[in-house]
Amino acid sequence: MYNMVKTKLYLSTFIFISMLIILFSVFSFHHLYKTSEENLLESKLEASKREAREMGMLIELELKGGLSKDNVIKNLQRSIENTDIQSGFICMYNSKGIELCHPNPALVGQKIDKNNSKFLPVNSTPADFRDILRTDKASTGIRHFPREQHRSSEIVSVYPIAGSDWRLASHANIKVLNIEIEGLYKSFLITFFSSTILLLILAYILIRWIYKKYEERKNSQIESLNSEVKTLSILNSQLKQQQEKLKNVYMPDDDTLKQYKKRVNVYFKDELISLEVIEIACFSVKENLTTIFLFNGQHYQSTQSLEEIYRTINPSLFYRANRQFLVNIKAIKSIVMYGKNQLRIIVSPLDNQHILISKNKVSDFKKWLEQ
Repeated sequence: MYNMVKTKLYLSTFIFISMLIILFSVFSFHHLYKTSEENLLESKLEASKREAREMGMLIELELKGGLSKDNVIKNLQRSIENTDIQSGFICMYNSKGIELCHPNPALVGQKIDKNNSKFLPVNSTPADFRDILRTDKASTGIRHFPREQHRSSEIVSVYPIAGSDWRLASHANIKVLNIEIEGLYKSFLITFFSSTILLLILAYILIRWIYKKYEERKNSQIESLNSEVKTLSILNSQLKQQQEKLKNVYMPDDDTLKQYKKRVNVYFKDELISLEVIEIACFSVKENLTTIFLFNGQHYQSTQSLEEIYRTINPSLFYRANRQFLVNIKAIKSIVMYGKNQLRIIVSPLDNQHILISKNKVSDFKKWLEQ
């Protein structure tokens, strides 16, 4: 039964921690993936913008150097012709939307019509791509094509060539970018899946270790408690035996006890009262005033100190528990543990009073019970 409860506790704790780990992993995966996807897109936009600007500035230098426009166009066409256009390419238009240079020579001279494509600039409103070419401002964004053209979207950065109506454009295929993003997704998925499995294994090992330590501590506490219970059982058993032995301690024929007082005199309302010692449950002192408590619940004040009383009564019958209490063995109802090393004796009629045996007197108290 205990093993079943322990297994159930292990399992429920492991499931709870596993759910937390999985939820944290899913959230982290989603956040990091989206952040990486946005960073990759931003880097592509920046790279396209930089490529268009650098190539455009090179053409501007050629024009400023006196090279004719026809030669500039021929040189650019020669450098980009038949290059791979799958991932990205450079081309050049004029402000009317006519292709001046393109890796595919068959497209040179073609004009972009109004509905050719939509252009979504960064932090701006969408516009026709032809309208973007008409402006003399640099622009970077996403170019979307109609479905019937069966062309994937592109990252396009347009750079106007100073001193001309040319528009240099750097293109990057979104489809290729999506393939990179898919690869990034798979890498992230494998990494987080592996990390999650590893965390779950570590969590399981940690849970087993924690519960093992807890059980060791619990077993140690149980052993300590059993030892204390055994000690208390012995003490209470000795207490009962002593109480039985002392039932007739004040019989007249007991010559060994004649040296101790059998009565204690006290004053009550100017009346002298003689109390039988065997009727006294305990003596208590508070603020230098000694109080005598009887078994019947009555109590009286005495002018004698606790030390003076202790020297004149039977030490087998009364024990000096501490500075405040002198207790009759017959008044002790039970003995219990108090803290780690102390004992508390429950005395009638002072059931609610904390009468403590300090750790330094526990051994002496035990000997007193055994005498």
